[in-house]
Amino acid sequence: MRALEELLRELERRAAAVSETMRRRGIDYIALTPSPNFRYLAGFSEESYERLTLFLMNSEGERILIAPRLANIPSWAGGYMDISIWSDSDDVSAFVERAARMLRIYGRRGAFEDTMDLKIYLFLKEILSPASTHLASEILRDLRARKSLYEVDIIRRAVKAAENVFEEVYRILAPGLTEKFLASQISNVIASMGFDEAFKPIVAFGENTANPHHIPGDRRLAYGDLVLIDLGVSVEGYISDLTRLYYLGPIPEKVKERFSQLSTCFSEAISVISPGVKASEVDLRVRSCLSEYGLKDNILHRTGHGIGIEVHEPPYLSINSSDILEKGNVFTVEPGIYFRGGFGLRVESDIAILDNGDVIILDKISRDIIQI
Repeated sequence: MRALEELLRELERRAAAVSETMRRRGIDYIALTPSPNFRYLAGFSEESYERLTLFLMNSEGERILIAPRLANIPSWAGGYMDISIWSDSDDVSAFVERAARMLRIYGRRGAFEDTMDLKIYLFLKEILSPASTHLASEILRDLRARKSLYEVDIIRRAVKAAENVFEEVYRILAPGLTEKFLASQISNVIASMGFDEAFKPIVAFGENTANPHHIPGDRRLAYGDLVLIDLGVSVEGYISDLTRLYYLGPIPEKVKERFSQLSTCFSEAISVISPGVKASEVDLRVRSCLSEYGLKDNILHRTGHGIGIEVHEPPYLSINSSDILEKGNVFTVEPGIYFRGGFGLRVESDIAILDNGDVIILDKISRDIIQI
């Protein structure tokens, strides 16, 4: 009961913030179909089918959900928004017209889900006749990037769940396993915990670790192999994203040296993070640090990205990012170096900037290479 009360308070907070942002930007309503934005504002996830599922909210915060009878709507939803259910025998356009009258949005300025199916957009545009159209991300991007304490707490739990998965990985790792098999075992462990995968795990052995987004294959784990595992767990719709490294046998001095250099640059990145800092500055600090070790050409990706409802969302810690770090941001810091045909190393943790400005690393398990 308490958890439900907290969820409803959180949703009311979001609705109020979105309404205020719409009024400030001169937008009269927002229209969302199933998507991460829908999950954020409607409070639950729904599959996107050919049958219309639509969340509408005006700038006063009044909201209506239009959904097919087959939709999986949580029992609490009626306490948060009006719900209008339609059947296959109904004319769904009449439901949209009725909602437009109730919310007083006909002919007004609307923000539409960025990923909305074109057919649905044209259907809604014909009915609502918007005075101007905008992307929903214009309203929601910054709000979603600033996590509430409620959201940070859920992400903490997702991080803890991922750490528990890594503990199981250590017990599973053994010579002869294929990358595919280990990836499937990781998926099974996450499911056995009652959670969902945030994304398909990256499992790479030996020379395959040099590919940052390697797809697990039939490569078998052998003595002298480096192991890179990148996984995430979804808890109540929020995700974690962590990478850890293992080595089967004694760790070569060259790998130790490169890992030490990478870890130093990871610490450099953490030292820069603070509210008001440009996200690009964190990426530049990592690149500068790695370049001092002669590793400029071994950098293949940005330093990090926001996490939340999606695996990749603002802020983006990249050299071209215009994002400014602020309180409430939760993101990865994951510098990596890759040697084609040899090996790759990545250090990844999940970072939060709390409301008091403190910067904390959410994961607690060791980031060192674990010898098997």
